[in-house]
Amino acid sequence: MKITGRQVDSDRYRISGTVPEPVRPIERSSGQDDEFIRAVDLARTRDADQPPLAARLDALERPEARDARSYDNARSIELLQHVIDDVLPTLEAEEDIVAMARDVVGEELEWRQAWDGRMNEAMTPQDGDAPGGDDARDEEPS
Repeated sequence: MKITGRQVDSDRYRISGTVPEPVRPIERSSGQDDEFIRAVDLARTRDADQPPLAARLDALERPEARDARSYDNARSIELLQHVIDDVLPTLEAEEDIVAMARDVVGEELEWRQAWDGRMNEAMTPQDGDAPGGDDARDEEPS
């Protein structure tokens, strides 16, 4: 199918009652443009010292390890418990998948709790032990 140009009556392009006027310069508004330009300049100078937005967003995706407690075993236990209590029940998945995930996370939680218990047991002094450890009993008084 071939598209051909069709003739449009020239009177359809004209609006009745309008007279062409010469182009004149636009009048400046009362300082609004100047305020806007100052605000843009201020934002540009303020952001000149900062890295681009994409770099700042990438930095947010990779948090820095500043607090060692973030990697503490107690924190891991707390996060795993949160996953079991709050995250898994809200998953939109089949029941058997949620149950399997609950079992896997629960097993990891049990392992970490057992490890934490062993670490706490090893760190606490036993009855009869000197606060300095075994070396304190081995020394002879002078």
